[in-house]
Amino acid sequence: MIHPAIRDLFLELNRHPAFQELLRRLDALEAGGRAEALALSGLTDTAKALYLVLLWQAAGKPLLVVAGDSRQAESLTELVRAFFELLVADKNAPRPVLVPALDVLPYQNLSPHPEICEQRAVALWRLAEARASIAVAPAAAALFRNEPAEHYRRLALELETGEEMPLELLVDHLESAGYERRDPVEMVGEYSIRGGILDVYPPEAEHPVRIELFGDTIESMRRFETATQRSIFRIERCLLLPLAEWPRERRLLAELAERAAIAHRPPPGEPFPGWEFLTPLMRPRTSSLAALDPAALLVISEPDSVRQAAERLWARLEQAPRQAPLAPEANFLTWDEWRQEASGRLRVELRQLELGDAPGALRIPSRPSLAFDGNVPVAVAEARSLVEAGYRVVFFAPSAGEVERLADIFQEYA
Repeated sequence: MIHPAIRDLFLELNRHPAFQELLRRLDALEAGGRAEALALSGLTDTAKALYLVLLWQAAGKPLLVVAGDSRQAESLTELVRAFFELLVADKNAPRPVLVPALDVLPYQNLSPHPEICEQRAVALWRLAEARASIAVAPAAAALFRNEPAEHYRRLALELETGEEMPLELLVDHLESAGYERRDPVEMVGEYSIRGGILDVYPPEAEHPVRIELFGDTIESMRRFETATQRSIFRIERCLLLPLAEWPRERRLLAELAERAAIAHRPPPGEPFPGWEFLTPLMRPRTSSLAALDPAALLVISEPDSVRQAAERLWARLEQAPRQAPLAPEANFLTWDEWRQEASGRLRVELRQLELGDAPGALRIPSRPSLAFDGNVPVAVAEARSLVEAGYRVVFFAPSAGEVERLADIFQEYA
């Protein structure tokens, strides 16, 4: 639980004159229907995360944040989630998400890691459904060509007690969404069938769900413990999120294997390494990550870093062998295409270092966190000097127990 005084302490930072001016300019540009870029500098990664949450609260619309590489996007997402939990009291508010880049390239004849596929599928569904407050993506994910939003909306299935849902259709959906049949169900992405009872463990669920059907009607749904397999409480609704962003349909997989002239062809309808990159053979992908939620405010963290990451990506893509079934452009936007798309939207560019003294430049000064490497006396001395200088100091810890331990240590050095 976050103490209201701590939350208010950070919420006061939205009163900074530069931040208020940024909001004023955003409102003016939006009212005039003008697509321009506003720049805010001076922010470290931690400060960026804090002000991204404040910007989401003040703007009242989702944010799509594009960072450089995957490491930068993951680090920024972790910080954004921490400040979101700190500043947003509404537990029903949509949470921040990371849209990871695929960890393999089209010409490598490999499929992405299942965990990355799951993260992407859930994140893309949330973007398409406008259920993501702040979405963070590396440049490689931003440049990847996507399906239209309606495609991702169909990936999830929401069930309700009392509705008609034939077991065969439910199982077909689970199979196409990336679930695997296992008995008993113990891990995310597994399902099992026993008569008219379906056990399934969807992503982002604390516990799997047991669905009991009477004929084609969902009679009841209960959460259950994986360790004991015993039901723990009844639910009325259940959301089955996807584990794959492209349905694993047997007809589609068979046609892809045939069109791509796979050397070692798998059994008809079975997945094969790299099939995910071949879907444009059936239907070109013409959408983009930014197009999934046109109402989202585009935020670019360190534009130069994003451009360099895009250039590195394309340097690798251009190494594709000539006999590849598809050109790189079938799966990825070029940098010029992405830049042209971004130029047509209202956007905010965040930088740590200010470039020149441009008239009207907005800046919020911040400095990187100090590393004490376990040297408690130095950390206490630094905190004391900051307090004496008129600053307020807040220490973060992963758990309440560590916070209490930290308080005890400070008492010892008081």
